Amino acid sequence: MKKNLLASALSPVLRVLPALVIAGVVFISISCNKVETENKRIQWYEWDGDEQEVTLQNERLELRFFPKTTGFTLTDKTTGVAWHSTPEDAADDLLADGLTKQIVQSQFTLVYSDDAGVGVTLSNSRYSVEKGMFEYAVVDGGLEVNYTVGNVSRVFYIPKAVREQRFTEFLEKMEKSDRDKVEGSYRLYDINRLRANDNKDALLESYPDLKDEKVYIMRDTTQDFMKAQIDDLLASVGYTIEDYEEDAARYNAPAEPERPVFNVTVRYELDGNALVVSVPFDKLAFRPLFPITQVNLLPYFGAGGVQDEGYLFVPDGSGALIKFNNGKQGQLAYNNYVYGWDAGMFREAIIHDNKAPFPVFGVQKNGNALLCVIEEGASYASVRADVSGRNSSYNNVYGQYAVMHGASLDVSAKSDKAVYMYQAQLPPGGRIVQRYILCAEDTYVGMAKEFRDYLLAKDSGLNATIDGGVPIAVEIIGAVDKIQHRVGIPFNLPLKLTSYEEAEGMVEDFAAFGWKNVNVKIIGWFNNGVEHSVPSSVRLISGLGGKNAFQRLVSTARDLGFKLYAEGDFLHMRDNGLFDTFSLYTDAARYVTRKRIESYPYSFVWFGERKNWGKISYMATPLYMKELIQGFDEKTEKLGVTNIAFRTIGAKLGGDYYEKRFVSREASMNIQKETLAELKRKGKGVLVNTGFLYTAPYADFITDIPLVDQAFGITDVSVPFYQIVLHGLVPFAGRAINLAEDYRLNLLKSIEGGAGLYFSFMTEDSAILQETKFRQFYANEYSKWADDADAIYQRFARDFDGLFNQRIDNHEILAPNVTLTIYENGTKVLVNAGKTSCGYEGKNVAPYDYAVIKQEE
Repeated sequence: MKKNLLASALSPVLRVLPALVIAGVVFISISCNKVETENKRIQWYEWDGDEQEVTLQNERLELRFFPKTTGFTLTDKTTGVAWHSTPEDAADDLLADGLTKQIVQSQFTLVYSDDAGVGVTLSNSRYSVEKGMFEYAVVDGGLEVNYTVGNVSRVFYIPKAVREQRFTEFLEKMEKSDRDKVEGSYRLYDINRLRANDNKDALLESYPDLKDEKVYIMRDTTQDFMKAQIDDLLASVGYTIEDYEEDAARYNAPAEPERPVFNVTVRYELDGNALVVSVPFDKLAFRPLFPITQVNLLPYFGAGGVQDEGYLFVPDGSGALIKFNNGKQGQLAYNNYVYGWDAGMFREAIIHDNKAPFPVFGVQKNGNALLCVIEEGASYASVRADVSGRNSSYNNVYGQYAVMHGASLDVSAKSDKAVYMYQAQLPPGGRIVQRYILCAEDTYVGMAKEFRDYLLAKDSGLNATIDGGVPIAVEIIGAVDKIQHRVGIPFNLPLKLTSYEEAEGMVEDFAAFGWKNVNVKIIGWFNNGVEHSVPSSVRLISGLGGKNAFQRLVSTARDLGFKLYAEGDFLHMRDNGLFDTFSLYTDAARYVTRKRIESYPYSFVWFGERKNWGKISYMATPLYMKELIQGFDEKTEKLGVTNIAFRTIGAKLGGDYYEKRFVSREASMNIQKETLAELKRKGKGVLVNTGFLYTAPYADFITDIPLVDQAFGITDVSVPFYQIVLHGLVPFAGRAINLAEDYRLNLLKSIEGGAGLYFSFMTEDSAILQETKFRQFYANEYSKWADDADAIYQRFARDFDGLFNQRIDNHEILAPNVTLTIYENGTKVLVNAGKTSCGYEGKNVAPYDYAVIKQEE
């Protein structure tokens, strides 16, 4: 078995695309401009024809690998249930065409951008296994399968002719037997000792160096199997593609053409009740002109056929189920980005900002459940799923990974051609890791329990004890910016919504109501308001009160046992001033095209950027963001604030694709985690918005967590998977109740998933926000909501006190819009979000209401 490490550093690749418009559709073709790059040698793997199965096993699992197809079967030794990497009857699927059958029978597919600019999909079954271009071996207890993928024959990077002195440098590094093998395929020509049938003039014309020295010339009779051996031997002593090209150019020998061929390594390991599958980036290899843009890993592992019963679980909002064979093949296939859209990639409009807040998907089939956790590479992933009836007879779910990002350059002023550029390199040391867990229970609740146990074993930060009382957070809005006239001149000035003194009054009201452990988030409190300027400095807003008033607010909250969080946006930099530390040249993240990442707010009406009605912002680099947060923490601590609320950490994530300081999306995520971990070590409180999973171990509270799914057409039912996972570990709440489109439904979904309460308040009337960009605060008047908010809190405290540190033991959908949540202490919560009454265990629950059944009842 060959062992090879393939370096990943690749310079940017540019592609020029002339556009051809036919019948109103834009077709793109590409000619490529090659830039200087490290052209890695592709390894050519060959199967030896041995069909003997390879078996890996531990106390719980057995994996049988079949060399003929490189497929496998994973068997639970305790139950005998087997999960197959591809459907056993895929070759006989009458619905699938030839291309689809190849994909269904594959362990992976890859997509590359070809020399015509089109994304081309290659399956490992058709373009590697059928050609015998793979090798495998058991390495360090795991099975590694190395693939050469491509619709090409092998390219040999060996010189047709080479000077004796140069060739000897490589030959001397070989063992004698290997050197003899190489020299046996060449003839060493000496112009002074030619054979009778040699044409001296022709030789000198083709090989001018013969005038001065001897030259090795490959024999015409050398066969491909010998060329392959010579290729491997020369590569082992450091002969590179660049050496080959230099030698080919010296004698005008035609260089081998660039062809789309790739190396991929897939590793399988058993770990307890899980199969761990990984794809290391340092063993991905491709030609710069044909960058790999996507990898789809095990797309049909565990797939269900038309005769099977079950569902697919997808990370859609709180979680959603897609029932097998649901007849929705007319809907778009499910596709959702893990941790949302990459903020480092350009997009013209936002219609639905779909995001998967946790990197998990699963299959429930015929009474058994398989859960997949994306351990590494989750930030590159999107989860895709589809049902039978569209292209095949199978229901499947899998992870798709963006490998090399590309973007179009704007050269319209100089040319009618479009130019594409790809990122400078693969993420150093990166890899894709998927952990497939065989679940003890065959439901989405069983999947959630397995995931919860996995998280607890992985991260001790989630083992902290939390209070069982009602988790509650209150957002208080200080100021927003608005065009206001002074002496007839328009200025963009802070508009007071809640002064520091009024905020202090609210906090005192909460205590008087009897609210406990309130998390107070104050936004728009500094640097001109909600859309604040660069937070490298912290300036209180004079229109809200002075420093003394702010510090009284802080001390009052602390004395009453509340946590006050100073909120800030550390991703989007606005109103960059002369004395701010933010530099557009060094601190603004960039697209692959090297253009700074800048954006305006997106319209809710026509979905594009509101360039004439919005404030431009620049995305900070991950490292600058970290420095900014550290400085912000120091400055707010001087004001007495020891807690920070993050607007975008936990809600948005992006890489910096500028080749001079490339930071992958995964590396950006790790920088955020390091930043949050450092704050926790210092004893600081952290409140995050939306709550992407990687922020959960560091969060004291999560707001705006998704309570339902995002209503993809192909999904069938929403489930509170994420809430089941986090309940009792991290306090959380959904969208602010007074800002929800349907606050009654918001409350019921909060109750169903065990969420706490969240409100957003200001003292001014919402009419003051007319002619501003902040009409999202349309229902925030504290005076109108205070009594209702207290009534809601008191009912929560009466009915659910003591439950919020409990694990959710089960969740059932009893009927459409009727659910039952069961806690580990036996308490049952029946929620009726329907329009008719329902009954359960003698309880009659009115429409849009709930009932709590204690264990003693």
